[in-house]
This record gives sequence, structure tokens and C-alpha cells, in this order.
Amino acid sequence: MTAPVSFRRPALGACLALGLVLAARPAAAQQPDPWDYRDPGITRQALVQVLARYQAAAASPAYSPELRAEARGDVDEIQTRLRDGDMRVGDRLRLWVSEQKDLSDSFTVAQGPALVLPVVGPVPLQGVLRSELVDRLTIAVDSVYHQAVVRVELLTRIAVTGGVVRAGFYALPRDALVADAITAAGGLAVGSSLAKAFVERGHDVLWSPDSLQVAMQERRTIGALDLQAGDAIVVPVIAPPNPGQTAQLLIYALQIPISFYALYQLVK
Repeated sequence: MTAPVSFRRPALGACLALGLVLAARPAAAQQPDPWDYRDPGITRQALVQVLARYQAAAASPAYSPELRAEARGDVDEIQTRLRDGDMRVGDRLRLWVSEQKDLSDSFTVAQGPALVLPVVGPVPLQGVLRSELVDRLTIAVDSVYHQAVVRVELLTRIAVTGGVVRAGFYALPRDALVADAITAAGGLAVGSSLAKAFVERGHDVLWSPDSLQVAMQERRTIGALDLQAGDAIVVPVIAPPNPGQTAQLLIYALQIPISFYALYQLVK
């Protein structure tokens, strides 16, 4: 395994925007971050606007060479998302189609990427953002079942390994948290260390312990972490704790928020 490295977080926008804060009007509470290109539900139009901001920052002499270089990296990521979309081979989609039981089920994204549906056939998903998914599937389903109402939920099959009660793969929604994935796996096992948890993709560390801790504190979702099917959340097991530490661990585990999605994984 390679040495843990910190995943580059999309915080550059905050740095670039500092020079505009004094001139800008106070933002309303809960206003979306205009620099956040990893927002799972961002529209294509908004993503193009964010791209323009980063392109301007990358070319602006007002910023240091380091910030301009980082902005160019963000430009590449945004352009890749616009080209490739959000769908990955191995992701699972849960569909609900009105009056069509065969289509109201979970389906796995196949090579293409594409979703192969009964009767409807393959639906190409190359370049499709999450915000465009319902429209793309509605058009495909409507070609066979006119005026059918389509709802969809994007799931990502993530491995949770190491110091958890039930290690394995769990299909989680893109807006689930790391804590939801751990809860779906039965919670922390005795002797595990959540503070040392990391995320790996193959043999590479995608999120190091330090960067993952920051992401968890910021309540970043699986989608915002850019986790893909097959990625693994690894919770290391340390020396077995004494009885007093065990009690503290159980109290901490009870404090992990259990979402509707995690509960679904536990009972299904």
C-alpha cells in the first residue's frame, strides 16, 4: 500500500474568493457555495458557471503562481466531470416507475456506462450528471411506457472493512455520510480507531486519516468525497482496549447518527 496522501479538497474557491468578500454584499444564510463544483446535485449550467470562475482565477495575475496552478487543476476536474458525468460502472440505481413493477427495482450501472432496463433496453449514461439522471431515464422509459412517472436514487457500492462489526459491501446513497457507512456495517468494533480511518481505491489511498477527519467534521457526503463503486472505507484495528475503554467506545458508537439509509441497510 502506498503511503497515505491528502486528497486535494475543493477549498481553493474559498481562498480565491477572499479578495471579493469585502466588496460583496452579505450572503444569505444557507446560500450555496458558488465555488463548490463537487456539489452532488449541481446542474450543468451551474457547473459551467463554476468552471468560468476557476478559469478566470487560473489566468488572473492577482493570485500567486501556486493558487493559479491549483486553479488549473480544478479546471481539469470540472471539465472531466462535464465530459464524463457522475455515473460509474458498478453504481446502483434504485428506480420507481409508476405501474411498472419490472422497472421498480435496483439496477447496476454496466459498461458504457449504461443502465440496461427490462423492455426499455440500454440507456447510455456517459456524460450524465446526477441532476440530469431523472430526465435521461424518463425520456428512455417514456419511449416504451408513455407518461410514466420515474423516480430514481443513485447508490454507490462501498466496502467497509477492518474494525467494524459486519465488514462487507454496502450500497449507499450519494448523500450518505461516512458515519452512515460505518453504521450500516454494524458500527465500530471493539479496539478500532475511527480517528485513523482512511479511504482507499485499489492500492492507493484516496483520503488519508487526517484529510478524512476534516471531511467528516465538515459532514461531507459520499458524493462530495467523490467515492466510486469499489472504494473502501478502512477502519484500522488497534490494541484491544480495557473494559473502561470498551464502555467509552460503546458510548461513542451510540453517538454516531443513524440515517434512514443506514437503517435500511441494517434491516434489509
